[in-house]
Amino acid sequence: MAGLPLGQVVIVIVAAIAAARVAGKFRVPELVPLLLAGYILGGDLLGFLRPEELGASVGSVALLAVPVILFNDGMRTDLRNLHESFKTVVSINTVAVLVTVVGMAFFASIVLHLSLISSILLGAILASTDPAGVIPVLRKLNISKRLSTILEAESAFNDASAIAVFTVALGLAVGNRVTLNEGVAQLVYLVGMSIIVAVAVGFALNEFFRQFKVQSDLVLSSFVVLMVSYAAAETIGASGVIAAVGSALIFRQYLQSPGVESVHRMRVLSVWSDLNFLAIAVIFLVLGSEVRLGALAPFVVLGFALALAFMLIVRPLTILVSMLVDNSFSLREKAVISWLGSPRGSVSAALASIILAKSHEGAFSAQEASVIFSITLVVIIATSVIAGLSASQVVRRLFGMGSETGLEGEYQVLAVELKTMMVASRKLRGEWKQGMVSTKIYDAINAEHARHMKEIEDKLAAISAKAPAIEDKVRALRVREVILNQLSALEVSYDNKEIPQAAYAELLGKYEAQLNRLSEIEEMH
Repeated sequence: MAGLPLGQVVIVIVAAIAAARVAGKFRVPELVPLLLAGYILGGDLLGFLRPEELGASVGSVALLAVPVILFNDGMRTDLRNLHESFKTVVSINTVAVLVTVVGMAFFASIVLHLSLISSILLGAILASTDPAGVIPVLRKLNISKRLSTILEAESAFNDASAIAVFTVALGLAVGNRVTLNEGVAQLVYLVGMSIIVAVAVGFALNEFFRQFKVQSDLVLSSFVVLMVSYAAAETIGASGVIAAVGSALIFRQYLQSPGVESVHRMRVLSVWSDLNFLAIAVIFLVLGSEVRLGALAPFVVLGFALALAFMLIVRPLTILVSMLVDNSFSLREKAVISWLGSPRGSVSAALASIILAKSHEGAFSAQEASVIFSITLVVIIATSVIAGLSASQVVRRLFGMGSETGLEGEYQVLAVELKTMMVASRKLRGEWKQGMVSTKIYDAINAEHARHMKEIEDKLAAISAKAPAIEDKVRALRVREVILNQLSALEVSYDNKEIPQAAYAELLGKYEAQLNRLSEIEEMH
């Protein structure tokens, strides 16, 4: 059965599920057991996994998997959460990518003696933050919402920027002769037109879905959004991947609209979560099956050295430079963003596989392609394992807090449960007022709901009495959010010319002083 295409599909799915279980049990990033499983099942050992029988190569897998991964990331990114730190989000997904490309290209040329264009390609490949490596870690840590928002936005958006740089650099590498100005113009066109396509397709299809009140067919509709945006962008020479991310962000707005019931929204996200896992699994299983230990071994030490150079030098410098636009983040917060956002992953692996595929076609130096591919795999494993295993300790050292355990974890779980129950209660009351629920049913459910909410409030009060510092920390976070909202409103008022520059400067100084004072108080605790 292993020789049949169906057998290969079964092997991939079973190996992916087993690797995920192993990752969960031993608390390691999923890519590690996936790569290991691919290697064991691949040609270097057992020979069971043969992607060529499915007509799949590392290059073709990357072309199919990357749009799926990034579309899923886009659908899970709430633009409303980005408003408070908009300038930082934009900078960290543009300036940070360019700094990473230049920094890693510099170290690659010194350590690996690669040509300039190959060094830039490796820098672009390693500029992509891995959502699969970052998001699971964030869910286990007790860090502020604004820090997690920055990291989630980076992992969702900077792939597109890295891919744009990679695309232009790859064109140069395979023989497209252009000047520096022409290269910059290509990059601007690639990004600009991709965004225009994403906006046009996203809003047009959202309006179509709204007019026809699409709900039960939203899973199929999401595929339409991805395929139309991707195809439209590629047709005009833009980036289908960037267009896919943008259209996913806009499609999310329809998913969150009042006309879409939560059950349909959750079904769409659940389907794409499975597809995302499968896409990541296929990338790393196929990559693992292509690994030849003898060819990879010479690059382990060099790859590890490059990974440390990235995590300890390039990444911190990247964050410091890109976050100069926002002085509301403390040095500790920047250090957390730097460390937790360092894992490289599926997109980096996919881009490296494209280089390998180009070398097989004779369009790229086979020797340098092998170096780029091998180094990328080592850096991916090193950054993911080091950052993933040390994340809790780093956060604890910097902020005195780590994973959500004990009373603090219990407090947060109860607080979130109370919040969700309040939302559900308001919705039930609204349906009762509209006559959608009878008074008898409403009274019965509401009474039980109120009793349970009172129990949660009592538990929260008991925890606060035992550990007042927990409630103080939550209060400090809320105060910070209020001040940041005030800053955001002040910016809008100033942009709309509602206040003169002197008043703006006075209020800005006042709010920033409050944030600085709040940071000092938090550090004292």
